[in-house]
Amino acid sequence: MSMPAPDCCHRPHDVLTGFDAARALARAMVWPTARHEIVPLAAATGRILARPVVAAHALPPFDQAAMDGYAIRLGDGGGPPAALPLCGTTEAGDPPARLAPGTAHGVMTGGALPEGADTVVMIEATRRIGGRILFEPGLTPGSHIRRAGEDVPVGAMLAHPGDRLGWAQIGLLAALGIGAVCVAAPIRIAVLTTGSELRPAGSTLSGGTIHDSNGPMLAALLGSPGTEIELVTVPDDRAAIAANLASAARVCDLVVTTAGMSVGGRDHVRDAVADSGGTLDMVKVAMKPGKPMALGRIGAAIFVGLPGNPQAVACGALAFLRPMIDVLEGRPPAAPLFAAAAFAQDARADRRTALVPVRLSHRQGRLIAEQAGPEGSHRLAPLAAADAVAVVPPLATLMSGALVEVLPFDAPGTSGGYGR
Repeated sequence: MSMPAPDCCHRPHDVLTGFDAARALARAMVWPTARHEIVPLAAATGRILARPVVAAHALPPFDQAAMDGYAIRLGDGGGPPAALPLCGTTEAGDPPARLAPGTAHGVMTGGALPEGADTVVMIEATRRIGGRILFEPGLTPGSHIRRAGEDVPVGAMLAHPGDRLGWAQIGLLAALGIGAVCVAAPIRIAVLTTGSELRPAGSTLSGGTIHDSNGPMLAALLGSPGTEIELVTVPDDRAAIAANLASAARVCDLVVTTAGMSVGGRDHVRDAVADSGGTLDMVKVAMKPGKPMALGRIGAAIFVGLPGNPQAVACGALAFLRPMIDVLEGRPPAAPLFAAAAFAQDARADRRTALVPVRLSHRQGRLIAEQAGPEGSHRLAPLAAADAVAVVPPLATLMSGALVEVLPFDAPGTSGGYGR
């Protein structure tokens, strides 16, 4: 009797992959996209730089007055003057003037320093009597001058490929006259939430139906100025799932599903991946929550199959999808973040890595992680009370105060922060 052919999406890969090995596999499956685009600086906040930006001129571009006051020359010796005649004033935006010998010249903050001046005396240290300026004693040569290039010299590297442009970088580039930058094109992500019971938020539920939380949650968790996310809800129908997978894979970099990853009678995602021409490299991860999780490819697109329970979805997105998107955007790997656990776990016989929602805070110079609520992959309230998940190794006893890796909800370089 002939044996049945192996199922490409079940038995050959139906083994439990360790958490660290799965993370390494996820990173190895992706590389930066080659798509770049030029965007106006005003639209570049949060985007990932694709090409270096170099200063074409100095900042400040010329010697400037740092205070409202009077420009004089002290470098000729003879001691500071008691009084000098006022000969002209330079406003901010005026071309540089020439300081006549033995005179004072009015200047405004940010205005060009007159040629020949070596000191600015702030207006509070002077008195004006008629056309003459009286100076207080104790003047210091070189005071209150911003030298050309003291902030940024010509040729300085302002930003590197892979940098996420924040408000401070936008301000710096604008000050140097840079009106547009080359950034990574948006990463295209399709999120397919599967389940015949799902209804959109805001709709009226009938018996047995629930509101879809995974789709909106993933769109918010993965969304950024550098991503384009399409949400689709698909019923528990193998053909419908396969058709949507194939359609998404033709135009997206990353195709993500939720639910349907187990082997129950209505779990069709594995078979649908095969039907759409895809392959799976992994279908189970030794993590809790989130064991039924897959990595693979459908055409040129990366496929990530997440479980259906929302806490498991969030943990999978933080541990796998966020780092994969960083690579696609050309970002360097984020350095691991560690916090002192303010909770304990007894010796665990479980060989799965536990991901625990935690609240981060700073105490006496240390980052502290407190458990945010009871365990349960179906629970959303602990996630809403948390700002990170702690990564607890398998077969470990976690003592209070021990360091654990944490995966923050607000990624480094965003407007959020670690801790409240």
